[in-house]
Amino acid sequence: MQAQNAGSGKVYRVNYKWEVPATIAGYALNSYGLGLLRDKSRLDAATILELDRDEIWAFDRWAAFQNPDNYENAQLISDIGMNAALVLPALLAFDKQIRKDWLPVLLIYLETQSVGGNLYLWLGTMPNNRIRPYVYNPGFDMNMKLGGGTRDSFFSGHTSWTAGASFFTAKVYSDYHPELGNKKYWLFAAALVPPLFVGYSRMRASKHFPTDTITGLVIGAATGILIPHLHKINKKKNYTLVPFVGEYSGMAITLNLK
Repeated sequence: MQAQNAGSGKVYRVNYKWEVPATIAGYALNSYGLGLLRDKSRLDAATILELDRDEIWAFDRWAAFQNPDNYENAQLISDIGMNAALVLPALLAFDKQIRKDWLPVLLIYLETQSVGGNLYLWLGTMPNNRIRPYVYNPGFDMNMKLGGGTRDSFFSGHTSWTAGASFFTAKVYSDYHPELGNKKYWLFAAALVPPLFVGYSRMRASKHFPTDTITGLVIGAATGILIPHLHKINKKKNYTLVPFVGEYSGMAITLNLK
């Protein structure tokens, strides 16, 4: 069953028969991975005491010099910012045409966050053991440094999920409104604001380095744009089939690569 077809005037094509089970499987895999992540081995006191924040690459170093008094507020702000961004696609419901296609759009959004979550786990935190900035900072409590999640710095999940939601919103709206033309790039510029805000807050909390947040932003933006784009119906006919008969019979295929 397909939600769209090329002659329907709709924007996206969704195959519920396989995409619904695949999305459910994606979230199940994500849940399984989060369980493994919680079981990641912790740092010991000797390892922590040997860390020297002056040896961190200069571009990233400032994240390890944040005031510990900033931690609680900055982390709370980043959590609020991410959760607010995750519901940004709900704004699309104010558009009449998009609202009529709410089911395929919702499924594509769920797929976007499923893919983003699994990229975070299986390409980010699971194979990488980058130590969080606050562990380098002598101003933070040692008990906190001995706790869980200290080796989950790369990359920033908060920033990635936020970017996935904001860029998804911009992408879907622009796909439904091709009349925007180049003005659609203002939407994508606006989509940068939420992940930049959340990413900065994560660095202020000393939870991530700048390169962690930049990577998260890029991956989130890529999923937010590419997953809807892969579902988009190409309304331009990019091939022509011409049957012919005579001494030889067959079919000529002409491709339009423009």
